[in-house]
Amino acid sequence: MSTAFKAFMNQIIDYAGLFPPAKLPMNDAIQNYLKYRNGPDEWMLSRFICLAKRLSELEKYRADFGSRDKPLQISVLGRSGKNREAFISGLEEDLKLVNEFAEGGSVNIDAYEVRLPEEIIEESNPIRISEFLNRAAEMIESQIPIRVTAFYEGAFRDDWIQTVNALIEGISYHNIFVQSRQFDKYSPAGYKLRSGGAEPSMYPTSEQVAHVILTCKRHQIAMKATAGLHHPVRYFNEAERVTMHGFLNVFGAGILAQYHDLNIDQITAIIEDENPQHFVFADSELKWKDFSVTVNQIEEARSQRLISFGSCSFDEPREDLRELGYLNK
Repeated sequence: MSTAFKAFMNQIIDYAGLFPPAKLPMNDAIQNYLKYRNGPDEWMLSRFICLAKRLSELEKYRADFGSRDKPLQISVLGRSGKNREAFISGLEEDLKLVNEFAEGGSVNIDAYEVRLPEEIIEESNPIRISEFLNRAAEMIESQIPIRVTAFYEGAFRDDWIQTVNALIEGISYHNIFVQSRQFDKYSPAGYKLRSGGAEPSMYPTSEQVAHVILTCKRHQIAMKATAGLHHPVRYFNEAERVTMHGFLNVFGAGILAQYHDLNIDQITAIIEDENPQHFVFADSELKWKDFSVTVNQIEEARSQRLISFGSCSFDEPREDLRELGYLNK
């Protein structure tokens, strides 16, 4: 296994076994996660994704979580809301549940993922978005005892270029506010990309994914992804009748874009590449055609910009990687 591949895949998969299409019972999902965490491929595994309102279901398993040196890593999914006030009310409830669960120890809740209300997205106003996120940040900072990074999601609408630009720019303004306040608990926020779903219409186009990558780069915003990235390389799923994005494509494009002046067409080409042989991992670099990044650059991009992706399966990504030979090198 090459050094570059290990840097690329290091703690990249957030396990979302509770969510569709797997939609496992809590017992099965947490037992799977604990098994993966103690297995030979645990270095690829990151957080356990759990709805805030289901954290209490994990209480009976706390003794299995591990020690202070290796606590259970959790990313909490917030409940969102139909409008601003419903979102704030839901956030208040989520924070109470996070606090109650974190008090028991043996856990590290370091990420909070939540979808913003449609009324905020449709306004396409970066200033209004940042002001709303500032309000949420002040609540989180004052009400939780742990350090957390929030990742905010917005739906792709018909006017998606305008709304995506406004949301990412709003997060950028928001992060300036956060840094100026020198918060202890609330870290600068990131963008959450929904890269698939239960229906073909929930899969963003290659151009939309490329646009998100490029816009996050321009504003120096961290990004994590969710849904649809079960397989390493882009392919057409006959059963679902949809072309699914590959995590080597999306994260490879994101990392290469960090260190090369790639335009939207070049990033889209990486995302649409269905030939796994074009993604070459050597000990010293990742190379795609004429573009390459070093191991140090991969590690930097992964830790600061391309964080992780949620998958309801940890087995499918590993099986595909073995079949393609990446895990055998």
